[in-house]
Amino acid sequence: MAEKRIYAGYYRRYDGKVIYVVTTAKDADTGEETVVWTPSLYADTRQYFTMSKKSFCGYVEVDGKRQAKFKRQTSMRLSDAAAQRYEEEGLRGPVRKRYSVPMDGYDTWEQPRTQTYYEYAKALCEGYRFGLRKYQLCVSEKKYIGISKKDFLALEQDLRFLNTCVKTALKDYAGYFDERFSQGLSIRKYAQAHSLNRGSVDHLQRKLFTALATVLKERDEAEGMSRLLPER
Repeated sequence: MAEKRIYAGYYRRYDGKVIYVVTTAKDADTGEETVVWTPSLYADTRQYFTMSKKSFCGYVEVDGKRQAKFKRQTSMRLSDAAAQRYEEEGLRGPVRKRYSVPMDGYDTWEQPRTQTYYEYAKALCEGYRFGLRKYQLCVSEKKYIGISKKDFLALEQDLRFLNTCVKTALKDYAGYFDERFSQGLSIRKYAQAHSLNRGSVDHLQRKLFTALATVLKERDEAEGMSRLLPER
């Protein structure tokens, strides 16, 4: 067990769930090796979990068969967008060669579950690149990969709606949307490219989210439904 090395990257759990291993660390009190991982790279608020290396490398019995708890997915690569988010959170992604074909479409996607239209707008923008890759992957492979049929249809609707809005109601923000959420520039890099301070870019982004939230609410009202979580 001690000799087995755990690499940063995607792993598939025995139940089919894909996770991302960030790094390994030692417990300061016991010296036990632990694995640091996240169940989703693209959630608005990313959660991190730890598990002992012994447990991570362990085995489980499924339908009477013994199998590894986690299997490394070497064909799945960390996207530039995800690596950028690591940098912004003070973490470091794996160092590897660049690949011409993005592979982040393999992570699990679920329709945003939010309580306000502002949060929904924020989730759509920040998840745009990943959502588009997910959609393109499913269409290309002609099957649902890491997404349910219901969520795929919701994703398709949201992508079409967002693309239309950027050309119409949100055309004043089209350039910002393209650079930040289509190309994947961080706020810091966008600010540098346009000689702006961080506060000015944050303000512009809030205006975009607010404007998008308005048209999202109008869409739901026109359709006689709500895509928000029910109030408690």
